[in-house]
Amino acid sequence: MSSSQSPVKPRLAASDRLLNVPPYALAKLFQDRDAKLRQGVDVLDLGVGNPDIRPPQVALDALQAALTDPKVQNHRYPSFNGLPEFRATVAGWYQRRFGVDVDGEREAMALIGSKEGIAKFFLAHLNPGDTILLCTPCYPAYLGVAALSQVRTIEVPLRAETDFRPDLAAIPEEEARRAKVIFINYPNNPTGGTETKELYDEILEFARHYDLFVVSDIAYCDLPLDASYRARSFLQHDRDKERSIEFHSFSKSYSMQGWRLGFAAGNADIIANLTRIKSNMDFGVFMAIQRAGMAVLNGPQDYCADAAKLYRARGEAFLEAIAPLGYPVKLPRATLYLWLPVPPRFRDSTEFTSALLDATGVVVAPGSGFGQAGEGHVRIALCADEARCREAGERMVKAGFSYSG
Repeated sequence: MSSSQSPVKPRLAASDRLLNVPPYALAKLFQDRDAKLRQGVDVLDLGVGNPDIRPPQVALDALQAALTDPKVQNHRYPSFNGLPEFRATVAGWYQRRFGVDVDGEREAMALIGSKEGIAKFFLAHLNPGDTILLCTPCYPAYLGVAALSQVRTIEVPLRAETDFRPDLAAIPEEEARRAKVIFINYPNNPTGGTETKELYDEILEFARHYDLFVVSDIAYCDLPLDASYRARSFLQHDRDKERSIEFHSFSKSYSMQGWRLGFAAGNADIIANLTRIKSNMDFGVFMAIQRAGMAVLNGPQDYCADAAKLYRARGEAFLEAIAPLGYPVKLPRATLYLWLPVPPRFRDSTEFTSALLDATGVVVAPGSGFGQAGEGHVRIALCADEARCREAGERMVKAGFSYSG
């Protein structure tokens, strides 16, 4: 080709399903954050739920042992659905934690983090155009994979006036009948809302009436900021796993987010479908990490209680610092987040987050990234030490970010 000729552009372009996915909600914010860092600003990042504390020592010890023990072969291809010992450990954990019987052979599997399982659930069970009911605000991965799967999403709003629990009666009859799945997440990311026994009974009755499958996400079940609260599993209500699957992760309760380890438990046919699609897309979790996960689940659970106390202290420090600003917000019963309402003078949550970053160097996540019902709020991740969380609040006070002023 001569130098005067233009290179031929390849005909390959992004698929329709990829074009259907909106830009990541925090992408612009991260760009602005990084620009501030390059300018030498002391950025205080409370935008991402990325725990800063070390994992349980038992996990570190078990991983090191699994890596170095020549008698245990951990370095070959793992099984798609996880080590039998890992699945049995998940079953044992469910029995101890929730009093629920899980068949480790057929009703549990290891995942490369719960996000992987959620994505593969969509791919394995939903066709383009299918309708789902998605309780929002929610974990943004649900919104992204729903768009990627080209499903039709009906958002069921979770609002403060209903304690961030869905009003199932407000779902239009025709949409409930059209839907295939309802997605729930308690304790809730980002609001910190919690479930009740009565709510789960109501959801199960609703699902049976409309022949819906229930996907439950309990990633924050062992981070209670209120010592009197103890999270439930949806499988305590659908004990036969007739129409439910539950995802859990080691990322938040055990601060093992970089390890990429989670699991699913529930309906055996759904687990089989996840294993089938997984076997055509990847392999299983590195076996040494599974063995570390086993040590964590089988060991004492005081790590979670200690982590929850730490997050509570951080949340209290931040709220104490911003008390002069008049925000109508209180510490949630669980999770590692605060759900802060945006002052009425701001147009939306994105405008607020940008103004906050410019004026204070504090990064928070705009609520619009968590679904339609998230607009009007921002999420604060308590993933900096207590002093820095207090400092974030003090910076807001100094910059005059009052709620009503």
